[in-house]
Amino acid sequence: MINDKNMKRIFVKEALGSRKYFSYRTDLVLYKILLSIFVLTVMFFMTSDIFLSVLFCAEVFLIFTLINKMNVERMKKEGKNKLFTRIKKDHFKRKLSEINTADFELFIGYLLEKEGWRNYIKKGHHMYLAEKEGIIHCIKIFKLLEENEVEKTDVRSMIEFMGQNGIRTGYLAVTGSISQGAFELLEKFNQKLDIKILDIDELYDRVEKQNMLPEDECFIEQICNEKKIAEKEEVKNNVFDSKKTILYVAAAVFFYFSSKLIPNSIVSRYIFYYFIILSLLSIFYRIVPEIEVKKVK
Repeated sequence: MINDKNMKRIFVKEALGSRKYFSYRTDLVLYKILLSIFVLTVMFFMTSDIFLSVLFCAEVFLIFTLINKMNVERMKKEGKNKLFTRIKKDHFKRKLSEINTADFELFIGYLLEKEGWRNYIKKGHHMYLAEKEGIIHCIKIFKLLEENEVEKTDVRSMIEFMGQNGIRTGYLAVTGSISQGAFELLEKFNQKLDIKILDIDELYDRVEKQNMLPEDECFIEQICNEKKIAEKEEVKNNVFDSKKTILYVAAAVFFYFSSKLIPNSIVSRYIFYYFIILSLLSIFYRIVPEIEVKKVK
């Protein structure tokens, strides 16, 4: 059974991109605590009423807890959509790479039929005609490897065919890319002919729109296998970095003075100890790798 918390973490990590999940969550908690203690300190100096100060501090803490929760949920939805789109697009590309040219041409015909096209008929080498809303369109299909390009001569043959048969609209369905010469030729005739390019991204969008891809649930196991999290390495690499060290030291100084300025502030004192420990650990994890590198040299 899949853990919802793990899936939530996976989705948020996807939305964060290169930024690490653990670092993001610890930053939220750290900033929330710092702001709450700052409000506590300011309110105490303004009112000299510790009870009222704690009350305001608690309100700020709860408000930012709610805001953080809403932000995390927003990032969860954003990451879920982003992750499933990427996984499904990779699946679609992989399936296209596995089929041959004849099957790819059949696939294009099936997709057009799903979109309401009719009379998908072969008229030449990888050349087809199809009708939609009473208009005849020319479809030229190229099943290429990703690194291969559609050449200028390929586009020229399509343009000549369209000119000879009085066709004004066409589609260039490709799994590779378009060469510079071919693209310039298309630009040259764009006033006379309307030729659209159906690359893999465009084909994916059309397939997704027609609900021709597997449901999201079919990719859950794949996502879990790809997103296994190494907890210890994540903590080491994200909590104990140089930027965090500066923040920990600054927080320790702040809470030290807070504990001195506010009488009987036990909480500030313990938070000060906490950030002192984090600062020392962070410095330790920064120094040890450098020493090991020097020993190797």
